[in-house]
Amino acid sequence: MERGVVKMFKRNMRRLLLCAAIFNVQSSMFNVHAQSQLSLEAAIRQAQDSTIIAFQSQHEYDYYQLHYDEFTALRKPQLTLHVAPNYYRLISDLSRDYVYLRNYDNLSAAASVTLSQKMLNWGGEAYVGTQAIWTEYFNSDKDYARQFMAAPLLVGYRQTLLGYNPYRWEKAVEDQRLKAARQQHQYDMNTIAEEVTRRFFRLVCAQGQVDMYRRNLQTADTLLTIAREKASIAMVTLAELRSLELQRINAANALSMARTAETEARTRLASYLRMSDDSLSGTMSLLFPQEPKTISLTAADAIGLALANSPVYQHQIAVLTESRQQEQKAQKEKGLNASLDINVGMQQVDDVIGRAYRDQRFYALGAVTLSVPLMDHGAAKSRHAAAQAWVEREESALDEAERTLREDVVSTLHNINTYRLLLEQTNEAVSMADEVFELNAENYANGLCDINTYTLAQNRRDEAYNQYLSALEKYWTTYYHLLTLTGTK
Repeated sequence: MERGVVKMFKRNMRRLLLCAAIFNVQSSMFNVHAQSQLSLEAAIRQAQDSTIIAFQSQHEYDYYQLHYDEFTALRKPQLTLHVAPNYYRLISDLSRDYVYLRNYDNLSAAASVTLSQKMLNWGGEAYVGTQAIWTEYFNSDKDYARQFMAAPLLVGYRQTLLGYNPYRWEKAVEDQRLKAARQQHQYDMNTIAEEVTRRFFRLVCAQGQVDMYRRNLQTADTLLTIAREKASIAMVTLAELRSLELQRINAANALSMARTAETEARTRLASYLRMSDDSLSGTMSLLFPQEPKTISLTAADAIGLALANSPVYQHQIAVLTESRQQEQKAQKEKGLNASLDINVGMQQVDDVIGRAYRDQRFYALGAVTLSVPLMDHGAAKSRHAAAQAWVEREESALDEAERTLREDVVSTLHNINTYRLLLEQTNEAVSMADEVFELNAENYANGLCDINTYTLAQNRRDEAYNQYLSALEKYWTTYYHLLTLTGTK
């Protein structure tokens, strides 16, 4: 009878060893037979096409692009029609017999067509146009109750602050802002890819742990069945039987918690991809590159790419350029301020519109306005000093942005090399742990070790597998973070 029980025990242990041999880490992760598949690249494309962040980023970039198009269009020749009707009524003191104080109404209308062009190299604006003004006085006995002023041609140039060219500064600022917006959009797309990778591999790890704990539960059930058969003939102690029962309960609890974590990870990924939970069913196979990517970037190259790609750094350059513009403007306004407005053309005034256009006279008008702050209690000087202080502040902010970016790049490069090595080592550890587990399972079947030794081997295998999953997640999330920093694909 005892010999038959031993034979049955060995037969059941062969089944146990067969289950252990089937449990292979790589096959559980990469060779799962599923109804459908989802690759990491497909998930990233899905998120970049459908997430709210992607829509917001695209609309923001479109805003800056259209704003730049508006800025570019306004630097081209502008043709403008300006019509200004005007009415006013003068009410004076009727007790005084002065003509210019008597009541009268005035109605006028002015119309002009002007072609203007910003002089980008000078900082002013040149214009050419034509103008006509009609003026009518009511309740007046004056001979000039109606007047027409005609200027068929006028040419002029105006500049508000000589020696200061705002157009050149505006061009530098707008170019930099558009570049920062373009980099921000690309950065947002890479950030989406990074977030998808993080959620994707969280689900990969959760599925791997569910698979591992399911096999642990199967192993615990097999061991408990064998132990109960042996207990019937007093071949195992009560303590060993209770230990196996506890091990089975712990395995069931671990599997339940792993399934909960898998459901949460699947829901978070489906929500981010704007897919239903049914689309990411538990039988879906997640596909990703099995081998780590080769990183050939040096630290200097990666930092250079990150500085050119970082929207925060590029935006800070735009802010610094704008602050330098304000500093130069405050410097020009601190001393002698000079503005210029000159125009020449043909003009005539008459009470008949025809004669106003026929009998034209040449005219030339020029105005140079000088303004010197003789006593402003140091306002102009303080304004310039404040602008200088703000420039220094923005320069330090740019240095800080560069320092932070360098730190992030160097740290990411170090981490990705560390996680790559760790991934290789944990992969080897998983293979070794599987081998050790199979040997201890065979020894336990032959009575060469006790249940504690067998359980220790199983725990070490689980620990090795968890470390491998952790290294796998950290490597790929760090890899895509490096792509986000450098803007590479």
